[in-house]
Amino acid sequence: MIRERLISIWDKEKLSAPKLEKLTGIDRSSWYHLRNGKRRANEQDIEAIVQMFPQYAFWIASGQVAPEIGQTSPDYDEANRNLNQPNAG
Repeated sequence: MIRERLISIWDKEKLSAPKLEKLTGIDRSSWYHLRNGKRRANEQDIEAIVQMFPQYAFWIASGQVAPEIGQTSPDYDEANRNLNQPNAG
């Protein structure tokens, strides 16, 4: 489940393995293998993504959001952006 949540962040933020390598220092092949299911997410991967997106830390770990303390998810943030648009709802 954590792996899927990390991939969701990459997709929503339009991050590629080369971009993740540049931002985190973790080799792109490691990111490719994680995305393709050849390995599991480890502590280093999670810490790197949480440093980039601290607002998603709780969601990455638990799958839950707590917006009252600033802990959201990419889908939650997207829904909020859409609600604030004039044609929403």
